[in-house]
Amino acid sequence: MTISSKLARLTTLLVNRRLEFESDGLKFPCEGLTHRQVFNYLLSGVEARRRVRKPWSYPIALQLEPTFACHLSCPLCPRQIVDPGADGLEMAWENYERVMKEVGPYLLAIAFWRWGEPLLYRRIVDMVCLAGRYNILTLLSTNGQVDPESVDLKSLFQAGLGHLIISMDGATQESQEHFRRGSSLDAVKRFARAAVEAKRSLGISNPIINIRAIAVRKNESEIEDICAFARDIGADYFTAKNVSLYYDSDPSHPELPLNLALRSFQYRDEETAGAYQRIPNLCRKPWTWPTLCHDGTLLVCECDHQHERVLGNIFRDCSFRSVWQSRASQQLRAHFPASGKADAPFCQRCRYKLNDAMAIVRPLNAG
Repeated sequence: MTISSKLARLTTLLVNRRLEFESDGLKFPCEGLTHRQVFNYLLSGVEARRRVRKPWSYPIALQLEPTFACHLSCPLCPRQIVDPGADGLEMAWENYERVMKEVGPYLLAIAFWRWGEPLLYRRIVDMVCLAGRYNILTLLSTNGQVDPESVDLKSLFQAGLGHLIISMDGATQESQEHFRRGSSLDAVKRFARAAVEAKRSLGISNPIINIRAIAVRKNESEIEDICAFARDIGADYFTAKNVSLYYDSDPSHPELPLNLALRSFQYRDEETAGAYQRIPNLCRKPWTWPTLCHDGTLLVCECDHQHERVLGNIFRDCSFRSVWQSRASQQLRAHFPASGKADAPFCQRCRYKLNDAMAIVRPLNAG
C-alpha cells in the first residue's frame, strides 16, 4: 500500500468514520463508526506494530465460539482432540452480555464460530442482534446441516448479519461426506436455497451469502460444479479455501489436492515448505483478533487448538481487560517479537504467515 493510499484511508476513517474490513478475501464496509471504535482501531494498530506487551487498546475483532456442540465428526477438525471442559458446551447468555458490555463499544467485527456449529446455539439471533447494537460487523460460518425450518433465517438476517458462509465440500454425497463426516449434501443444498430465498424475500443487501468449499484431493475435480450450484441458486460469492492439516506439515499428505494452485504455499513441496518456515511471523493477532471459547477461555489465536498458551478465563476473572493485560498475556506477547521469530508452539504450524488461505474468491450474479 502506497503512502498516498494510506493517507486517503486514514482521511476516510477520521473524516467519514468509515473503513473496509477484510475477512477471507472479501471486503466489508464498516460505516458510521463511533469515536471509540476509530480511536481503538488506530491505537491497536500502533501497539501491534510496536509489539507493546501491555496494550491499552481492546482488540478490533473477536473470534467467538457460541457453542462447542456439532453434529459432525470431521476427521481433520481439531474438535476431535480438544476437550470442551467441564463448563458445558455453550456460552451462557449472561456471560456474552457481560463481554459485549465491556468490549462491544470498541470492536469492529465478530466471527461467530470456532469448532462448534453456531446455528445450534439457541440464541444465535440474539447474539447477532446485540452485536449489531454496537455497530459491529457480524460473520457466521455454518456446515449447513441444520434444518432451515428450525432456524429463523429472516430474523437472523434482519438482526444485521453481515456475512454467511455455507460450507459445501462436494458436488457428490461421497465427496461431501469424505471431508464432513456425517453430513448430507442434500441438507446443505436445502439450507443454501432457503438462505438465498430468505434474503431475496426481505429485499436486503446483507448478509453476503458465500458458498465455501475446502479444497481437498477428493473434491478438487468438483470445485467448478460447486461454484455452478452457488451461481444457480443466486448466492453472492463462491470461495474455495486451502485445507489446513493443523498438525501435519507433510506436502505429500493424501488429503492435499494434486492441483498446487489449490494448496497453501507451505504445502506445495518440500522446498517451499522449508522456505515457508523461514518466513518471519509478524502476526498481530495477540493485539487485534483473539479467540474467545464458549467457556470463557481467551486464546491469543484460533490456531492455538490445544490451548498451549492460554491468556486466562474472562468469565472466572474480573474482566476482559484484566485478562488482556495480565502478566501471562504480557509474557505471551513477548514470544511475538518484531524480528518475526515467534516461538509459541502453535506458531510453528501457523498457516497465516502469507495471505494465501483463499484459493478462489469469485463474485456471482453481479447486478
